[in-house]
Amino acid sequence: MPGDLLRVTFPATGGGPLLEGWLHLPGGSESAPAAVVCHPHPLMGGTMDNAVVTAVCRTLAERGRAALRFNLRGTGRSEGAFDEGRGEMDDVAGAVDFLCARAEVDPSRLAVAGYSFGAWVALRHAVRDPRPRWLAGIALVQDHYAEPFLDNDPRPKLLIAGEHDPWAPADALRAYGARLRSPKTVRIIPDTDHFFRGQEDRVARIVADWLEASAPG
Repeated sequence: MPGDLLRVTFPATGGGPLLEGWLHLPGGSESAPAAVVCHPHPLMGGTMDNAVVTAVCRTLAERGRAALRFNLRGTGRSEGAFDEGRGEMDDVAGAVDFLCARAEVDPSRLAVAGYSFGAWVALRHAVRDPRPRWLAGIALVQDHYAEPFLDNDPRPKLLIAGEHDPWAPADALRAYGARLRSPKTVRIIPDTDHFFRGQEDRVARIVADWLEASAPG
Protein backbone atom coordinates (compact mmCIF):
# COMPACT_ATOMS: atom_id res chain seq x y z
CA MET A 1 0.00 0.00 0.00
CA PRO A 2 1.21 3.55 -0.64
CA GLY A 3 2.38 5.63 2.27
CA ASP A 4 2.47 9.41 2.33
CA LEU A 5 1.75 12.05 -0.30
CA LEU A 6 3.93 15.07 0.45
CA ARG A 7 3.77 18.53 -1.08
CA VAL A 8 7.37 19.57 -1.76
CA THR A 9 9.42 22.39 -3.26
CA PHE A 10 12.94 22.28 -4.64
CA PRO A 11 15.12 24.44 -6.91
CA ALA A 12 16.08 23.70 -10.46
CA THR A 13 19.77 22.91 -10.79
CA GLY A 14 22.17 25.81 -11.26
CA GLY A 15 20.30 28.34 -9.15
CA GLY A 16 17.17 28.02 -11.23
CA PRO A 17 13.58 28.71 -10.19
CA LEU A 18 11.84 27.13 -7.22
CA LEU A 19 9.57 24.32 -8.35
CA GLU A 20 6.52 22.73 -6.68
CA GLY A 21 5.74 19.05 -6.66
CA TRP A 22 4.09 16.06 -5.04
CA LEU A 23 6.17 13.21 -3.67
CA HIS A 24 4.39 9.85 -3.53
CA LEU A 25 6.00 7.59 -0.93
CA PRO A 26 5.41 3.85 -0.48
CA GLY A 27 4.80 2.35 2.89
CA GLY A 28 7.72 0.91 4.81
CA SER A 29 10.81 2.27 6.49
CA GLU A 30 13.53 1.19 4.08
CA SER A 31 14.94 3.40 1.34
CA ALA A 32 12.92 2.74 -1.78
CA PRO A 33 13.66 2.84 -5.50
CA ALA A 34 12.26 5.98 -7.04
CA ALA A 35 11.23 7.76 -10.22
CA VAL A 36 10.93 11.31 -11.49
CA VAL A 37 7.87 11.68 -13.75
CA CYS A 38 7.57 14.76 -16.02
CA HIS A 39 4.34 16.24 -17.36
CA PRO A 40 3.23 17.17 -20.92
CA HIS A 41 3.67 20.54 -22.64
CA PRO A 42 2.80 23.38 -20.26
CA LEU A 43 1.64 25.67 -23.08
CA MET A 44 -0.91 23.01 -24.04
CA GLY A 45 -2.32 22.53 -20.55
CA GLY A 46 0.20 20.04 -19.22
CA THR A 47 0.78 20.06 -15.45
CA MET A 48 1.89 17.67 -12.73
CA ASP A 49 -1.80 16.87 -12.19
CA ASN A 50 -2.13 15.30 -15.64
CA ALA A 51 -4.07 12.04 -15.37
CA VAL A 52 -1.34 9.88 -16.93
CA VAL A 53 1.40 11.37 -14.77
CA THR A 54 -0.68 11.02 -11.62
CA ALA A 55 -1.63 7.42 -12.45
CA VAL A 56 2.02 6.47 -13.02
CA CYS A 57 3.11 8.00 -9.72
CA ARG A 58 0.24 6.47 -7.75
CA THR A 59 0.86 3.02 -9.22
CA LEU A 60 4.58 3.17 -8.58
CA ALA A 61 3.94 4.05 -4.93
CA GLU A 62 1.48 1.16 -4.66
CA ARG A 63 4.24 -1.09 -6.04
CA GLY A 64 6.83 0.07 -3.50
CA ARG A 65 8.55 2.93 -5.35
CA ALA A 66 8.77 6.60 -4.48
CA ALA A 67 7.61 8.86 -7.32
CA LEU A 68 7.98 12.60 -7.80
CA ARG A 69 5.72 14.62 -10.10
CA PHE A 70 6.33 18.33 -10.30
CA ASN A 71 5.45 21.43 -12.27
CA LEU A 72 8.08 22.54 -14.72
CA ARG A 73 9.13 26.19 -14.62
CA GLY A 74 6.34 28.67 -15.24
CA THR A 75 3.61 26.08 -14.58
CA GLY A 76 1.25 26.27 -11.62
CA ARG A 77 3.11 27.70 -8.64
CA SER A 78 6.54 26.86 -10.01
CA GLU A 79 8.60 29.97 -10.55
CA GLY A 80 10.25 31.04 -13.80
CA ALA A 81 8.98 30.97 -17.36
CA PHE A 82 8.68 28.41 -20.14
CA ASP A 83 12.07 27.93 -21.84
CA GLU A 84 11.29 25.69 -24.84
CA GLY A 85 12.90 22.65 -23.25
CA ARG A 86 16.27 24.17 -22.41
CA GLY A 87 15.78 25.31 -18.82
CA GLU A 88 13.33 22.48 -18.30
CA MET A 89 16.23 20.02 -18.40
CA ASP A 90 17.63 21.86 -15.37
CA ASP A 91 14.22 21.39 -13.74
CA VAL A 92 14.54 17.64 -14.27
CA ALA A 93 18.08 17.78 -12.87
CA GLY A 94 16.74 19.57 -9.79
CA ALA A 95 14.12 16.87 -9.36
CA VAL A 96 16.82 14.19 -9.54
CA ASP A 97 18.95 16.13 -7.03
CA PHE A 98 15.97 16.41 -4.70
CA LEU A 99 15.08 12.71 -4.84
CA CYS A 100 18.67 11.57 -4.41
CA ALA A 101 18.94 13.63 -1.20
CA ARG A 102 15.81 12.14 0.41
CA ALA A 103 16.33 9.59 3.18
CA GLU A 104 13.31 7.64 1.89
CA VAL A 105 14.97 7.09 -1.51
CA ASP A 106 17.71 4.73 -2.64
CA PRO A 107 19.59 6.92 -5.16
CA SER A 108 21.20 3.86 -6.76
CA ARG A 109 17.76 2.73 -8.00
CA LEU A 110 16.45 5.81 -9.77
CA ALA A 111 14.36 6.03 -12.96
CA VAL A 112 13.23 9.01 -15.01
CA ALA A 113 10.03 9.06 -17.02
CA GLY A 114 7.99 11.61 -18.89
CA TYR A 115 4.91 12.04 -21.02
CA SER A 116 5.01 13.83 -24.41
CA PHE A 117 7.00 17.07 -23.88
CA GLY A 118 7.93 15.67 -20.48
CA ALA A 119 9.39 12.59 -22.16
CA TRP A 120 11.58 14.77 -24.34
CA VAL A 121 13.02 16.89 -21.52
CA ALA A 122 13.35 13.91 -19.15
CA LEU A 123 15.23 11.76 -21.66
CA ARG A 124 17.41 14.63 -22.87
CA HIS A 125 18.43 15.34 -19.31
CA ALA A 126 19.00 11.68 -18.55
CA VAL A 127 21.64 11.25 -21.24
CA ARG A 128 23.80 13.84 -19.48
CA ASP A 129 23.21 12.41 -15.98
CA PRO A 130 24.50 8.95 -14.99
CA ARG A 131 22.32 8.72 -11.87
CA PRO A 132 19.08 7.55 -13.50
CA ARG A 133 19.45 3.88 -14.37
CA TRP A 134 16.15 3.35 -16.19
CA LEU A 135 14.55 5.67 -18.79
CA ALA A 136 10.90 5.70 -19.86
CA GLY A 137 9.24 7.86 -22.51
CA ILE A 138 5.46 7.95 -22.88
CA ALA A 139 4.22 9.35 -26.22
CA LEU A 140 7.55 10.91 -27.19
CA VAL A 141 6.54 12.79 -30.32
CA GLN A 142 7.88 11.92 -33.76
CA ASP A 143 9.48 15.35 -34.23
CA HIS A 144 12.27 14.16 -31.91
CA TYR A 145 13.00 10.76 -33.46
CA ALA A 146 15.64 12.21 -35.79
CA GLU A 147 17.59 13.53 -32.79
CA PRO A 148 20.42 11.14 -31.89
CA PHE A 149 20.61 11.96 -28.17
CA LEU A 150 19.30 8.56 -27.03
CA ASP A 151 20.73 6.33 -29.77
CA ASN A 152 23.74 4.90 -27.95
CA ASP A 153 22.59 5.09 -24.35
CA PRO A 154 23.24 1.69 -22.74
CA ARG A 155 20.58 1.89 -20.01
CA PRO A 156 17.22 0.07 -20.20
CA LYS A 157 14.68 2.16 -22.10
CA LEU A 158 10.89 1.93 -22.38
CA LEU A 159 8.88 3.70 -25.10
CA ILE A 160 5.07 3.73 -25.03
CA ALA A 161 2.53 5.13 -27.49
CA GLY A 162 -1.13 4.76 -28.35
CA GLU A 163 -2.07 2.88 -31.49
CA HIS A 164 -3.81 5.93 -32.96
CA ASP A 165 -1.43 8.66 -31.79
CA PRO A 166 -0.94 11.11 -34.70
CA TRP A 167 2.10 12.70 -33.06
CA ALA A 168 3.81 9.43 -32.11
CA PRO A 169 2.75 7.03 -34.89
CA ALA A 170 3.16 3.40 -33.90
CA ASP A 171 5.24 2.39 -36.93
CA ALA A 172 7.52 5.41 -36.53
CA LEU A 173 8.02 4.68 -32.84
CA ARG A 174 8.82 1.04 -33.57
CA ALA A 175 11.42 2.13 -36.12
CA TYR A 176 12.88 4.61 -33.66
CA GLY A 177 13.03 1.98 -30.94
CA ALA A 178 14.73 -0.48 -33.29
CA ARG A 179 17.46 2.09 -33.88
CA LEU A 180 18.27 2.53 -30.20
CA ARG A 181 20.91 0.55 -28.40
CA SER A 182 19.64 -2.38 -26.35
CA PRO A 183 18.13 -2.99 -23.90
CA LYS A 184 14.92 -1.32 -25.06
CA THR A 185 11.20 -2.07 -25.00
CA VAL A 186 8.48 -0.59 -27.22
CA ARG A 187 4.84 -0.95 -26.21
CA ILE A 188 1.92 0.14 -28.39
CA ILE A 189 -1.41 0.38 -26.56
CA PRO A 190 -4.37 -0.49 -28.81
CA ASP A 191 -7.53 1.59 -29.20
CA THR A 192 -6.13 4.85 -27.83
CA ASP A 193 -4.28 7.96 -28.97
CA HIS A 194 -1.89 10.60 -27.60
CA PHE A 195 -4.07 11.33 -24.58
CA PHE A 196 -4.73 7.77 -23.30
CA ARG A 197 -8.22 8.72 -22.07
CA GLY A 198 -9.55 5.83 -20.04
CA GLN A 199 -6.22 4.03 -20.42
CA GLU A 200 -4.19 5.95 -17.84
CA ASP A 201 -4.02 3.04 -15.42
CA ARG A 202 -2.95 0.71 -18.22
CA VAL A 203 -0.05 3.05 -19.07
CA ALA A 204 0.89 3.15 -15.40
CA ARG A 205 0.84 -0.65 -15.11
CA ILE A 206 3.10 -0.99 -18.15
CA VAL A 207 5.64 1.39 -16.59
CA ALA A 208 5.45 -0.35 -13.21
CA ASP A 209 5.65 -3.86 -14.71
CA TRP A 210 8.65 -2.86 -16.82
CA LEU A 211 10.47 -1.42 -13.83
CA GLU A 212 9.73 -4.49 -11.76
CA ALA A 213 11.16 -6.67 -14.52
CA SER A 214 14.25 -4.56 -15.26
CA ALA A 215 14.80 -2.80 -11.95
CA PRO A 216 13.58 -5.11 -9.17
CA GLY A 217 12.74 -3.33 -5.93
